[in-house]
Amino acid sequence: MRLPALYLTSIICGFCMMALEILGGRFIQPIFGSSIDVWAAIISVFILSLSIGYVIGGRIADRARTNQPLGWLIIGAGIFYCLMPWYGTPFMEALGESVHTARWGVLLAALVLYLPPSLLLGTVSPILVKLVFTGADKVGSTTGMLYAVGSIGNVLGILVADYVLLKYVGLNANIFSMGVILGVLGVAHLLITIAATSPAAAAASQAPAAAVAVPGTTV
Repeated sequence: MRLPALYLTSIICGFCMMALEILGGRFIQPIFGSSIDVWAAIISVFILSLSIGYVIGGRIADRARTNQPLGWLIIGAGIFYCLMPWYGTPFMEALGESVHTARWGVLLAALVLYLPPSLLLGTVSPILVKLVFTGADKVGSTTGMLYAVGSIGNVLGILVADYVLLKYVGLNANIFSMGVILGVLGVAHLLITIAATSPAAAAASQAPAAAVAVPGTTV
């Protein structure tokens, strides 16, 4: 169940990431409209947040021995999702008319609203890469599968948000519900420990050392 649990985590986080990008355009539309400037700002913020998240997540992964840091990062993202319906609109309204009409105004709003949660979700992939490691001989296939299932989550997030969530569920309820799901996922990672090295990989890495340690052993 180790790999399925990690792949499921990748799908859920990828889903929530891209769903927020789609819902984010509708969220700021009442204040900033839906022009090309709006989408340019949103896409730029999400790409920037992923870039920063990958770097931070990689450094955390180097030090992580279990999935505990992953749990806290996902919970952090979930908190931002849950709070956004309450602070998002008041924040945008407080920016004032001069910011609302400036081309850079929507970029400022997108940075404040979407950078923190998407950055936290961006840290997930590098940590998952370390957690899915099962051995040097399979690092390519396991990492490739992780990226594949994460991309499936991205596609589902886009399509489900567009065709289902925006049509049948209220905008704030959508964002809040995803925050709750992320929170539950993060708590699950805190309660169920997954070592950064699988038992099979650990045994494989110790086997050569054990052979050398035994006098007279031929390798």
